[in-house]
Amino acid sequence: MSAADFKAEWLPFQDLNWDRIASFWTYDPARPMLFNSGQFFVLFTIFITLYGLVYRYKVVRISYILLFSLFFYYKSSGSYLLILIASIVIDWLVALGIVRWRTTPWAKVLLVVSVVLNLALLGYFKYSNFLLGNLFWLHGEPFHAWDIFLPIGISFYTFQTISYVVDSYRGTIVPTKSLLDYAFYMSFFPHLVAGPIVRARDFLPQIKKITFPSNAEINLGAFLVIKGLIKKAIIADYLARYADLVFTHPAGYSGFENLVAMYAYTIQIYCDFSGYTDMALGLAAIMGYTLAENFNAPYTAVNITEFWHRWHISLSTWLRDYVYIPLGGNRKGEARQSGNLLVTMLLGGLWHGASWKFVIWGAFHGTALTLHKYWSRLTKNVRWLDSPLMRVVGVVLTLHFVAVLWVYFRASDLDLANEMLSQIWYDTDVMTLLPAFVDTRPLVLGVLGLGLGLHFLPASWKKWCQAMFTKAPWVVKWLFFLAVVQVILQFADQEVQPFIYFQF
Repeated sequence: MSAADFKAEWLPFQDLNWDRIASFWTYDPARPMLFNSGQFFVLFTIFITLYGLVYRYKVVRISYILLFSLFFYYKSSGSYLLILIASIVIDWLVALGIVRWRTTPWAKVLLVVSVVLNLALLGYFKYSNFLLGNLFWLHGEPFHAWDIFLPIGISFYTFQTISYVVDSYRGTIVPTKSLLDYAFYMSFFPHLVAGPIVRARDFLPQIKKITFPSNAEINLGAFLVIKGLIKKAIIADYLARYADLVFTHPAGYSGFENLVAMYAYTIQIYCDFSGYTDMALGLAAIMGYTLAENFNAPYTAVNITEFWHRWHISLSTWLRDYVYIPLGGNRKGEARQSGNLLVTMLLGGLWHGASWKFVIWGAFHGTALTLHKYWSRLTKNVRWLDSPLMRVVGVVLTLHFVAVLWVYFRASDLDLANEMLSQIWYDTDVMTLLPAFVDTRPLVLGVLGLGLGLHFLPASWKKWCQAMFTKAPWVVKWLFFLAVVQVILQFADQEVQPFIYFQF
């Protein structure tokens, strides 16, 4: 999407004609609908206005939101909407069948069939080329990748529907008898394409109540949407320009420039993904629904275990509940626990993408988690390690460990990742290159500093900002929103990037 297209989306009624009206209702692969587009905000404004007329009537309300969610997904992925619908219908029937035949072997058969089918579907779209490419490589033969489109959000809704079926089998939830309710839970548009992964036990009870947002929920939702836009469309998208430049050809830049790119991507991926999550939670709150937090200032973690308690929380807890614990967790000795952690994080790495770089990324994180478990047992009675100074040291070390591994996550292949890290290690002269960088790219450092500063703001300051926004008159809130949009337009002088986690 060009800057002109982006600005046109934020001025959707400019040059209105029948062709534009017709195109609005059809899927455009070059311009999938995004939360940070003017097209979406115009559509959502119309949607939420009509929502006030139907919220009192459950079936009408749920049907209305469901149709909007399916349309939103169609605008994001086109005909692949049919896969989502088929998955919904099949797993709804499977869960009911599990309950009906709970005391018979058929319950486990249904569970296995559902999990295998879901993973096979995900495997085809996401891992076919990876598996075939490695198989051809082992035989020394060339491989030409298949042209397979990855439906947006398939990893998220696959894990979500698996959790529903497994929880039905375990008896931790009672599956709903209403296909309408289940379809609503699975396709609720704020979380559909990039999470958070929502548990049925948390969301299904919300469907039963008459849902209309309170003033507090509307204020919270508006604040989160604006915060998400600032993170994504201002900080993340601007830093992406510099990061993309260096990651494409790291050997063409000094080690210091590579180091800045590593930091830039570290802030970019957080602001991009957490910005999406903020908007998702905000849009849900505006409708009176609650989604769980997915991020909690992860770069302030003092160790790698705490990092994974703060980063992509819905995925971390999913892997814990449906992979790590079923493997045995920490119940079968230290050696078995280490193996379970490594397997879990390897699968977590593969969930992010079909590439060896993600396997390596997951393996390093799994190894780090294992080493931290051993370290914690060895030093559990060493009090000075809990001192403020050592906590700062822990934050710095954890942040840089994570940042270095983001290089493997972002680089297009392992060779480029190793090349970049080599540049950073052998060719970084901060004192010489920093003044020149400040002169030539001051805005990169400014936006990078803004992202870091906002992340490390004390929680009490963040609550104060939210409280001040809540107390402000609505005219002030609208003016603030328009000011944010204006800044976005000023920054949008290159192509607008989709959310990073759309590719997963």
